[in-house]
Amino acid sequence: MNSTITETEAHDRVEDYVRGAFSALPAPAGRELFSRNRSECTDPTDHGPAGRFEISATYEVTGLEPDTFQAQFDAVVKWWQGHGFTVLTDRRPADQYVFVRNERDGFDMSLQANELGKLYLGATSPCVWPKGTPEAEAEPEAVVEEEVAEAPERPRPRRAPVDDEDFGQTSWSDGGTAF
Repeated sequence: MNSTITETEAHDRVEDYVRGAFSALPAPAGRELFSRNRSECTDPTDHGPAGRFEISATYEVTGLEPDTFQAQFDAVVKWWQGHGFTVLTDRRPADQYVFVRNERDGFDMSLQANELGKLYLGATSPCVWPKGTPEAEAEPEAVVEEEVAEAPERPRPRRAPVDDEDFGQTSWSDGGTAF
């Protein structure tokens, strides 16, 4: 149970990374907050304990014409590569989607355009403890043992497997509908 940066620090770094990548775009570009999330790490990549959260923010990039998006993708990818990010997924030219990870701190970023001519830039933190360290576990209260008839154990229903191909094909800008 290693310490992490705090939730506030994760939020600040998400915003810093978005501002940095956004700086690679030309002057007419603007940005509007599309979503900001705090999600519990229910299946963290490091197989760590519950109680940690991922912090994310996605912005709609405004003021750019869709026919310039390819140049915008190239500029943002170049910025990412110059700032410690590694491209993990690049679906261009078939889809306008690039996903990167910063190997130093585990932050992810993505740039995605959709068929409606909208462009989205986002960042997500790795799993972090709200205060940077695990909460101290409370001392258990004294429990008076009672005899209770145990219910027969039922198997837990299995969750459908996640298809990585579907994940990458999901348009997060329209509520998660697959392309």
